[in-house]
Amino acid sequence: MVLTLVFIALVLSLYSVAHRHLAAQLRSETALEKIRHRDEGSLRALARGLALLETGAPSSSVYSCTTTVDTPEGTRTFTVTFTSAGMDSLGRPTWSVEAAPTTTSDTSGPMPASFATPTSYPRRRS
Repeated sequence: MVLTLVFIALVLSLYSVAHRHLAAQLRSETALEKIRHRDEGSLRALARGLALLETGAPSSSVYSCTTTVDTPEGTRTFTVTFTSAGMDSLGRPTWSVEAAPTTTSDTSGPMPASFATPTSYPRRRS
């Protein structure tokens, strides 16, 4: 009888140790999934901003626009802000790009299809 009680106590203590590690792992994975879920929309808006920056430079040193992206929570609107960061060592302009959920007080216009203007394209010689 005593041996049975010792065996049950041992099994329950091993179960509690295993359960504690499993619960900690489950909590950390849940937190990581929530972070991925939260950042997904911002990352998509940031990717659109970077793709837009490849078409040319914004018209001012600080430029903001809004874009709508699909997220697991539905369609959300983000404000993408381009800030001039000066020139690199080769004399090329550098930009800082940030994306954040759009607030109700934000008055930025929609994201353009391109920063390039028709006059900025090189002209062909006939």
